[in-house]
Amino acid sequence: MTRNGKIARLPRHIRDELNQRLQDGEEGNTLLEWLNALPQVQEVLKAFSSQPVSKQNLSEWRQGGYRDWERHEESCDLVSRLTEQTDDLWEEANGVEVSHRVSTVLAVELARVAEVLLDQTTDPQERWRRLREVLRELAQLRQEDRKTGWLSLERERRDEELNRLEKQERESEFRREKNKILAPIWAKSQLGNMAELFGGGENGRKVAGFVLEVQKDLPFGSLSGMTESDLVKPSQTESNQIKPDTRANASQQPTDFHGQEMSSNQQVQ
Repeated sequence: MTRNGKIARLPRHIRDELNQRLQDGEEGNTLLEWLNALPQVQEVLKAFSSQPVSKQNLSEWRQGGYRDWERHEESCDLVSRLTEQTDDLWEEANGVEVSHRVSTVLAVELARVAEVLLDQTTDPQERWRRLREVLRELAQLRQEDRKTGWLSLERERRDEELNRLEKQERESEFRREKNKILAPIWAKSQLGNMAELFGGGENGRKVAGFVLEVQKDLPFGSLSGMTESDLVKPSQTESNQIKPDTRANASQQPTDFHGQEMSSNQQVQ
């Protein structure tokens, strides 16, 4: 909770030192004399009409802010102890995750509590009731362990898949670089035979070089020696073609085998 008393408004380092002195059992009069003499405390007290920190203020702080500080310190100590215990179990755990190691510590503590609870009574019904409470907590702990296990397996599968994809990408990149280096060498070795397939000579070599440049993704003209102008076809002008005189053929009369024109009746016959 938020506190607004005189001591609560002091800087944190002063409050922490005060709490530490209270924990060490220092007397109240000594603490009040020390506090009221600090310039930073006197500056804060101006908001309270410069009234010094009193025994009543210190008593209220003991019951409030100091108790909060103690609970916070206990929580920090608990975390530290659990961390030390899990560190001690690291070698035995053989690299298991921290959550697994903490689960092991909690399981051991649960077993100890169960033993104490069962030793406190000899009544069978009471022992059974307490045992069921312990079993309920144990079942919850095991359920959380299973969830953690599934998450761990899923994370391992994801990591393996990422490693596989990264390895595949590295291999693909290596092959691309290798092919890029070897492509000009293989293309030159195939140029002669392919030129013969395209008729040989200079034209066959140009065509074969162009095909290999496209196939091997080589710079244009590196094998064929062609330039961009070689790829541009010259425009062709329409030529005047000699057409047959259909009118002369249409006016010409059929003749007989003597070369004389045939009459209409002869044509019908």
